[in-house]
Amino acid sequence: PNTKVLGENGSMKIGQRTIREADTKHSFGWITATEVLAHSSNIGSTKVAQMLGDEELREAYLRFGFGDVTGVDLPGEARGRVLPLPWRDHLLANISFGHGVSTTALQIANAYASIANGGWLKRPFVVKSVRDPETQEILETKPKTIRRVLGDDAAAKIRLMLSATTMGEGTGVNARVPGFPVAGKTGTAQRVLDGGRGYETGAYISSFAGFLPANDPKYVIFVSLDRPMKNYYGGAVAAPVFSRIARYAVSRAGLSPVL
Repeated sequence: PNTKVLGENGSMKIGQRTIREADTKHSFGWITATEVLAHSSNIGSTKVAQMLGDEELREAYLRFGFGDVTGVDLPGEARGRVLPLPWRDHLLANISFGHGVSTTALQIANAYASIANGGWLKRPFVVKSVRDPETQEILETKPKTIRRVLGDDAAAKIRLMLSATTMGEGTGVNARVPGFPVAGKTGTAQRVLDGGRGYETGAYISSFAGFLPANDPKYVIFVSLDRPMKNYYGGAVAAPVFSRIARYAVSRAGLSPVL
């Protein structure tokens, strides 16, 4: 969490391409890995990816379930895509902050659930139980663990790191819920052209993924907005929606505030 990387003051050259921060106001010098998440630094993510290398980063994506179906009990699930190796230097950078990879909302929510629950990737399900109309026997769906993706210590550290996103000047402050610590991450992605290559001009998909209470997670919530109109940063448009949903969830469950 405290490993420092150089933010290159907001602009970094990789070959013939330039990596910049999503927010033009952001210009970082030396920042910690926790601050990279809190401020959603593209360059910071690139530096961490360079330390890991493409093989280890790709393996991490696959371990968390990206590029494969979750096995949910719904038809027509998409796999998403994680590109095969090798990755060129600029592709490694892009993939480190979420470009160059296709995912589903359920994959992202499930990955965050594995961080929230202590490191276990599980198969999500929608139908809790089925009652046989003739025998009245109830068949309950049981949670199924797919694999372990993080150790307890790593999961705990990442939960703390993600909590920094909703504190101070983090990009996720609008996701806060009074009385409950929130952990999560904003997302702001250019929208891929429908039926073609490249990106749609001026179109974005904005998101916030997170869980609460951060110290003892009960709910994972993922909010994704397609082509938001007045603003497109995930922290400005998706995080407030997360906050409203989360407030309702903890109120309905009767959870006691911890802050």
